[in-house]
Amino acid sequence: MKQIIYDIRQCTGCGACSQICPKGAVTMEADEEGFLFPKIDQQRCNDCGICRRTCPVNIAFENTRSIAVDEDGSAKFVTGEASVVPPLDGKRAFACYSEDDDTREKSSSGGIFTELARRTLEDGGVVFGAAFDGEFNVKHRYIESIGDLDDLRRSKYVQSETGEAFREAEKHLKNGRKVLFCGTPCQIAGLKAFLGKEYADLTACDLACFGVPSPKVWRMYLDYMKDRHDSAISSISFRDKSGGWRVPRMNIVFSNGSRYLVKLNNEIYAMGYFKNLFTRKSCFDCRFKLHNSHADLTLADFWGVEKLGRQAVGDDDRGISLVIIHSEAGENALAALSDRAETVEYALEDAIRYNPRLTSSLPEPAARARFFADMKKGFDFDRLRRKYMDNTSIKYRLKCIIKKMLGRA
Repeated sequence: MKQIIYDIRQCTGCGACSQICPKGAVTMEADEEGFLFPKIDQQRCNDCGICRRTCPVNIAFENTRSIAVDEDGSAKFVTGEASVVPPLDGKRAFACYSEDDDTREKSSSGGIFTELARRTLEDGGVVFGAAFDGEFNVKHRYIESIGDLDDLRRSKYVQSETGEAFREAEKHLKNGRKVLFCGTPCQIAGLKAFLGKEYADLTACDLACFGVPSPKVWRMYLDYMKDRHDSAISSISFRDKSGGWRVPRMNIVFSNGSRYLVKLNNEIYAMGYFKNLFTRKSCFDCRFKLHNSHADLTLADFWGVEKLGRQAVGDDDRGISLVIIHSEAGENALAALSDRAETVEYALEDAIRYNPRLTSSLPEPAARARFFADMKKGFDFDRLRRKYMDNTSIKYRLKCIIKKMLGRA
């Protein structure tokens, strides 16, 4: 087989093709930008086509359900020359937060993933999610003990490697265990395509995704930070809430006792991420936004909840989760938290109003190509930072001043 995916630019790196191959002919290897893509060993490949049939992007195309986003942010499935508005009927939205103060405080948002995971583990199930390894690479793994739950909690703004996670989830499901699997929308689509059937014991949970950054750039950033602080790193939190949920901070603790605590909107890696300088190509035309989610429920921050005209549950700047229900399994999962989470239902159109990445992708910035061209030339992270991410530039400061004058800061 010469090519798995119809359009390689649409490859999300989910790993479904690699994990489904019965011959072990497909491996996931990083390209020059640091993103994983499938590579076929032609000596092992028997051209059975199962990898191509399992690719969730191919399935989206074959089902003629390609997503196009209008200038107003609305999404449509493109079907040949015609297009239809994708149905949102049946989806429900809730503002939620954990009643356990410690859980909420230590979570990026309202602690709902933690409560879903606890319930699954208490029922003898397993939980899959993204975790740091010993070198702060991000990889999917599963846990079977509440004592290990902290490894899967909190946002990680790096694309995770799924590794063998889909195979492991299938094994547990076939053994009759409950599985909670949390990942990006494309990873959940990959999981469902890999499984090829519905399992009553599976609860699939995706996230409001801004796009996945390059693991290679992340490694460069970590090396830069270790050199700058002359120390190894002990812990990382992308969304420290010591200054409140709405003003999160990057919090890196070093082995020598020093700490790096910076507001996320001023943090160098975060600024590059939010500018989409090192986001994966497929994310600029994501096929798995809310209108085409394969999950049972979607988790997000309930941004803008204070603007919706009535008092929100727990609106105290400690974090409120937005939970969007897509299926009966998702509804049952949230209902099972009635003894440990506060919930208030909102109209779906209100709930997603201030979270545009749920329904639309951002355009690819022109600076992205220049960023990676410079990286390939040998620019280190410090040089890339000064050229592309330094917020002290006159242009950036003028933009901030104008935003404040317009009341949008």
